[in-house]
Amino acid sequence: MNKSVKAFTLLEVLIAMAIFSTAAVGLLSSITSYQQVQLTASQRTIGHLVAMNQLAETRLKKSWPNVGVTRGEAEMANKTWYWTQTVSKTSEKNLRQVDVEVRLEREDELKVTSFIGFIANKRIKSTP
Repeated sequence: MNKSVKAFTLLEVLIAMAIFSTAAVGLLSSITSYQQVQLTASQRTIGHLVAMNQLAETRLKKSWPNVGVTRGEAEMANKTWYWTQTVSKTSEKNLRQVDVEVRLEREDELKVTSFIGFIANKRIKSTP
């Protein structure tokens, strides 16, 4: 019985399994991080579109916006988004600043995105 058997020892198998499991954990961690970054980027993009739409709707109204805070919600990408619009005066009397913040939930403290725009008074009298 002098047959030479070529096989892996138990120690070699354990070392290979340890190396493989370490690589697999690292790969799964990278995939999870990528998915989280992708989700955040998607939410910010959609939230930004909601904010820009709200500012566009405010600009399209026939009346100049009053100073103050307005809250509402919008449906986009099969989800309800909650926005807060703050209109404030500027140093230019015929210009108002409009800040729109968008959140995933009505009571969220953290905003997904915010957008700042300006609206001019449409009734500006031209001076000769």
